[in-house]
Amino acid sequence: MKRILCLALCLLSVNALAQGILDRFNDPEKGKVVFIEKGNRSIGISGAFRSLNIGGDTAGDGYSVLSLLNIGTGKLSVYNVSPSFAYFVADDLALGLRLDYSGYKLDTDLHLDLREIINLSNLVDDPGTQSEVNELLNLRFSSRHMVNNTWGVSMDLRKYLSFFGSKTFAIFGEARLYGKYGILKSSPLDKLGVPVEDKLRRSNTFSTGLKFAAGLLVRLRDNSSFFVSVPLIGASYSYTHQHKTNTNNDAHFSNFKVARNIDFLAIQVGYKRFIQSKKQ
Repeated sequence: MKRILCLALCLLSVNALAQGILDRFNDPEKGKVVFIEKGNRSIGISGAFRSLNIGGDTAGDGYSVLSLLNIGTGKLSVYNVSPSFAYFVADDLALGLRLDYSGYKLDTDLHLDLREIINLSNLVDDPGTQSEVNELLNLRFSSRHMVNNTWGVSMDLRKYLSFFGSKTFAIFGEARLYGKYGILKSSPLDKLGVPVEDKLRRSNTFSTGLKFAAGLLVRLRDNSSFFVSVPLIGASYSYTHQHKTNTNNDAHFSNFKVARNIDFLAIQVGYKRFIQSKKQ
C-alpha cells in the first residue's frame, strides 16, 4: 500500500512539474502565443551526411586493442535527403508529406594482425619464409563492400510550441508514418580490395513503421527557418528477399522491432520556408 501511494505521489509530482514547464511557454498577458497560424503552408528540405573512419591513411594502420593487436580497418558513410510540404490544419499543427532518399556505404577489413607482437627477424632468416609467415600472422576474418540505397514516402504530423512566448524560437514534436523500399548490395573483397562480383549478395527490403521525433526550429523575419530534428522512438516492420549470385539459395525473412534509443545517425538539419495564407 505504501509503495502504491509513493508511486501515485511521484506521478502527480511529475505531472505538476511538466504542466508548470509547459505553462512557462505561454505569455501570461496574451495567453498562448501562436507560432504559426492555421492556413499557412511550408516547403522545405532536410538532410544529413556522416562519415566514420577507422584506420586508413588518416588514422594509422587500423583499430588497435591496447596498442598491441590490430583488428582491422573500416569506413562508413551515411547520407540522406528529404524534401517536404506541409499545411497547417490548425494553429501550430501541420500535416505534411515528405519524400526520403537515404543510403550508406560500408567497407570493412576485419583481421587479427600479430606481426607487431612476433618479431620474425629473430626467428627466421630466410626473407621468403618471413613473407609467408607474415601473411599467416595477419589473419583475415571478413572483408566486405556494402552499398545501400533506400527510397521512401511519409506522412508527418508536427506540433509546434512557442519557446517561452517567442515568435522566433519553437520546439516541436513529430509523428511520422512511413513506407520504404531499399536495395542492399554486398560482396567480399579480394586481397587487392576489389569487390568479387560473382559472390554478390543482393537484398531487397520493404519496411513500414511509425516514428516519433522532437526538435528545435528558428524562424527568421522573412519566414525562412532552420531546424534540427532528433528521432526518439519508433516501431517498424520489414520484409527482406535476399539473393546470392550464381546460387539458387534465396532467403526470405521478416522483422519487427521497437527502437527505444536516440538514433544519432538519423539526426537531420533542415530548412523550411513558411508561406502565409492569402487571408492574412
